[in-house]
Amino acid sequence: MGPTDDTAARTPSRRPLLILVLVAALIIVVVGVIALVTRHGASGPPFTGRLDPPGGGRHQRVTAWLTSTSPSLEAALAARALDEIDCDWYTIGADGAVGARAENLGLVTRARSRGLQAFATVTNRPDSRGSFTGAIARDILSSPTTERHAVQSLVQLAVGKGYDGIDIDWELVPVAERDAFSRFMGELAAALHGQHRLLSVAVFPKTSEPGRWDSQKVFDYKALGAVVDELKIMTYSYSGPWGTPGPQAPLAWTHEVLSFASTLVPARKIYMGLPFYGFDWHDGTATALRAADVAALVAAHHFPVTHDVASGEADLSYTDSQGRTHVLWFQDRRSIAAKVSLLPTELPRIGGLAIWQLGGEDPGFWSIIEQTLTK
Repeated sequence: MGPTDDTAARTPSRRPLLILVLVAALIIVVVGVIALVTRHGASGPPFTGRLDPPGGGRHQRVTAWLTSTSPSLEAALAARALDEIDCDWYTIGADGAVGARAENLGLVTRARSRGLQAFATVTNRPDSRGSFTGAIARDILSSPTTERHAVQSLVQLAVGKGYDGIDIDWELVPVAERDAFSRFMGELAAALHGQHRLLSVAVFPKTSEPGRWDSQKVFDYKALGAVVDELKIMTYSYSGPWGTPGPQAPLAWTHEVLSFASTLVPARKIYMGLPFYGFDWHDGTATALRAADVAALVAAHHFPVTHDVASGEADLSYTDSQGRTHVLWFQDRRSIAAKVSLLPTELPRIGGLAIWQLGGEDPGFWSIIEQTLTK
């Protein structure tokens, strides 16, 4: 026998309680999803806060800077010769705020879905194609408030846009900021690691501490090596528009730089800068060369190419139709093979390669890298 109408009217309804339980459960689920997205990103593999081991059967990792959407990324993926892209799309201002240009987050998602880690490269330039500006770094490092803002902005960039980490490429930093820069990098590393993200830094090459000139001296290898996950040494630009024609990276010099760094920094954190470019010296200046440009020139005119023993780099000279003399030093497959061979034969403990940059290279470079580092 059921309850009388009078009894039913006095009995509290269970429906509001059920609704409250369901709402509470929904809130818990939403909060959990937000936490997972924050930690692992909206898509792709989880953010572990650790560097992935090298792929393709290689013994050392391969990283490369990318300034645009590059078809060469597909060639690198096909050869299984790349572990990390460093997306050079970001700048930081004197106020510590981060700006972006030519950003392509779809490419980041694609790279991560294919097993690559992706870092956001942040430079101290007014815009992503401008000149490095030491005053930007000085203003950030001289103010605790601005420094904190910079750290927060960089962490938000990594977490909010789905990067595995931040890659700092600050150049022309005043040498007086040496200790401040190291301190800043330590604070940034701690903040990123707290969010399961990583920190990389690009530094100038040197063979002694503190170095010979200010651009070297500002980078304290030992202090930086203690806090970052990757120390990418730019072992290139040995020759350029500022001097006479010559190679980008003599082999003995590269070995000396990396060997010195290994006395101050855990070897697994050290990356050898590998140039994919060269220069054409003419009319008292020099213009950058891509491998594809030189290959087309040689094919069109059948110029003889020789190789420098000390660097393995290709070189040629010719006179153009206007009577101007050109002296070219550039990278080809033989040059790349000579440089990469330093790792398995003489520097097997260092972390790997840091390539400048994706785009315009001979696609055969990738198979050379993959094959050489699997020996």
